[in-house]
Amino acid sequence: MGLINNIKSYSETLNLSEEKRGQLNSFLDEGFPTIKDEDWKYTSLKKIITEDFSIENKVGNVSDSDITNHSLGFENQLIFVDGKLISSPKIKGLTIDGFTDFESRNNNAIMNLNASICNNGFSITIDKNIVIEEIIEILFFTTTKNNFSQYRNQITVGENSEIKFVEKIQNLNNSTSFVNYFTQINCDKNTNVEFNKIQNNTSNSILIDNVDVYQKSDSTCAVNTLIFGGNFTRNNLNFEQNGSNCESNMNGVSVLDNNQFADNHTFVDHKSAHCRSNEMYKGVYLGKSKGVFNGKIMVRPNAQKIDAFQSNNNLLLSDDSSIDSKPQLEIYADDVKCSHGCTIGQLDDDALFYMRSRGIGIEEAKAVLTYAFASEAIENISVEPVKLLAQNLLAQKLNVDLDFSL
Repeated sequence: MGLINNIKSYSETLNLSEEKRGQLNSFLDEGFPTIKDEDWKYTSLKKIITEDFSIENKVGNVSDSDITNHSLGFENQLIFVDGKLISSPKIKGLTIDGFTDFESRNNNAIMNLNASICNNGFSITIDKNIVIEEIIEILFFTTTKNNFSQYRNQITVGENSEIKFVEKIQNLNNSTSFVNYFTQINCDKNTNVEFNKIQNNTSNSILIDNVDVYQKSDSTCAVNTLIFGGNFTRNNLNFEQNGSNCESNMNGVSVLDNNQFADNHTFVDHKSAHCRSNEMYKGVYLGKSKGVFNGKIMVRPNAQKIDAFQSNNNLLLSDDSSIDSKPQLEIYADDVKCSHGCTIGQLDDDALFYMRSRGIGIEEAKAVLTYAFASEAIENISVEPVKLLAQNLLAQKLNVDLDFSL
């Protein structure tokens, strides 16, 4: 039948409000984006949406060993199985609920689909004047075969509060899974938030991950994205600064092999004066893997005296790998400091020769140089177990033992 027809059939079983029916109809009229859409120019969904994915809300079983194998071992965990919340921590000042419907300002086709039929996800609220020292680990497990899942999440951080998250989506079956995921993060005044996304799913997993961050004055938010697994990954990361002295930090590392594909789209909307944004994405591509990076910085007329930095650097370690990179600046203010840059290349032959002349094997030399290349983005992560995991996954991808210990 194809995915569109399955969505239509599933929607007929739902008692949708007039608003949600309108959102669904908007999606059906527009359809999934194609390469004719500028934001999807290098990313085709054509093959994916011809698959006969089911759209179900069945809830399977997850064992303790599944959780242990895919967790970083943090004590405070939100665990979801096929969208159902089965475990959550109790921390003073932190309220955790299952799915709570909310409006978003993002109304593209895929987000309209998510808003119209989604009924799974989480809602997290952090009270004012709270510093939560414990890392919150969010685990989403998928057990249903050949399923198209929708998740919709909201995090609201109260004034003067701090919190850190680690998130992972994991397919537990051998069939193809397709997840359309949306998280909205609301940062009140003088807040500090770090959100770490570990994307290391199975080789037949498809993910469209959308994160919208809204910041008020004096807030700092960092989103770190680590892509090591999965068949197809599309990340849409959007920051909107709605107050002075905001800081937005984005770090991304993609290490792909075989036929893996990853597309990172970022957008930073500088709407207020005296703000900063720092963006660093590193890509390492082996086998027949392909990457896409599209990063846009918008500076509005009122956003004077802002500092915006964007960097996308890529290593192609095979003749069959490729990357399409498009950094963008759109500036309507005159008293700003903005820079962006992109590099695409291979390992330095002179550096390889030097290391080999010191008795280091070729594979080990490549691994050390590749790690050194990717490490700058990894080092910006403040959660030590996440940093160590990234180091280990990088070593695994390169088939070498760099002896990192978790």
